[in-house]
Amino acid sequence: MNILIADDNPIMQMIHGELMSYWGYDFDMASDGLEAVELAKKNNGKYDFCLMDVEMPKMNGIEATKVIRNTVKYFPILAFTSNNAYKKACYDAGMDDFAEKTCTPDDLFSRINKLSVNLFKFIVKPNGFYITEMMPMDQQHAQELRKLKSQGLVKLRLDGPDNREVITHKNVPNKISYDFNILKYSMTEFLNRDPERPTLLDLYRGSKNCIIETFVDDESYQEQLEAEDEKMDAYLTKHYKSDEE
Repeated sequence: MNILIADDNPIMQMIHGELMSYWGYDFDMASDGLEAVELAKKNNGKYDFCLMDVEMPKMNGIEATKVIRNTVKYFPILAFTSNNAYKKACYDAGMDDFAEKTCTPDDLFSRINKLSVNLFKFIVKPNGFYITEMMPMDQQHAQELRKLKSQGLVKLRLDGPDNREVITHKNVPNKISYDFNILKYSMTEFLNRDPERPTLLDLYRGSKNCIIETFVDDESYQEQLEAEDEKMDAYLTKHYKSDEE
């Protein structure tokens, strides 16, 4: 994960840097809002998250957020300040969450984890396939993915003429990669948990027209849902790249 940190206080910079290193995150440090904007523009599409102080020289965090929201690809921004009076202005500027500087490292880590979400995409290539994680398009899309994440679900886009999107158990991308890369299966099966279109999906690895979708009745769906839930703890490891690439 790549983090953009904007804070003008050298002590807070040191603390943030130590925490990010401890958590295994890569990070860039900005000492004011203008520098944060410049880094966001220079590295458009790089950052997965931003920790944004509010009171900074040259350009404050609220103004920096407004510029970032209007000029670069979306990434979540967490306001981090000692002044609770800025909360409304931070949300109005386009920040995703607000934390006071009295929050603990565990709370900060939890907020980063909660705000950081991705769309998964299964892509077919002539010599194999791969699964990639894509950032949300905007705040509304991010909120949708966060709601799914809170339910243990993810959204998966399947390569094909219509870029079909389905809602699955959070470990289904790992199951797909395990079945195709480790077990060398030509087909894998899982549930589409979209409440408006609950179906059983057969996904084939060798074609962009790679989906067979079967509608199931409520009773059968519930039985299959419970059975799939019991199996999903076995798929905790990523094997996203095809070994044929």
